[in-house]
Amino acid sequence: MIDESDFVQEMIDFWTDFVSETMAPILENVELDYVCISEDMAYKEHSMISPRMVRKFLLPTYKRWVSELKKGGCPIVSLDSDGYIGELIPIWIEAGIDCCEPLEVAAGNDIVEYRRLYGKRMAYKGGIDKRDIAKGGEVMRQEVMRVVPPLLKERGFIPGCGYGVPPDISWPSYVEYSLLLAQLSGLI
Repeated sequence: MIDESDFVQEMIDFWTDFVSETMAPILENVELDYVCISEDMAYKEHSMISPRMVRKFLLPTYKRWVSELKKGGCPIVSLDSDGYIGELIPIWIEAGIDCCEPLEVAAGNDIVEYRRLYGKRMAYKGGIDKRDIAKGGEVMRQEVMRVVPPLLKERGFIPGCGYGVPPDISWPSYVEYSLLLAQLSGLI
């Protein structure tokens, strides 16, 4: 990216325009409640490109898309990224992105810490360690209690584990997890 930054910028400009032009007729004809930008920008331990490069190359794109979506009536713009996203959240907040997901705990994301750092400037989907759900019992309960009550109280949070329920989570563990979430959210 450094060696051929002009070429990279040309590709990003094309991509930005393409997505904007594709969104335009949708925004004119459909009332959107939510848009999720699928943008896997991170590996397990860090972003794929430096935060400085994200700011330089992608922040203008994110700002444009968010502006167009909001002007088109879409109230919530989320960004979905695998991996460790802690160093990217401030950039996404600056871009006007409302929510990020799925906050994979196995990649080092700590949703409770992000809420402490960024307050309610960012909402979250996910953030519960699926490995602990698979273990069930007290391990699962401790993880859910660490994450869910403080974030549910403040709102701007949809609990879950990243990218669906993996096959190593047994049906009894999933039912136990679901019942605990229902209890904590006041549904039962």
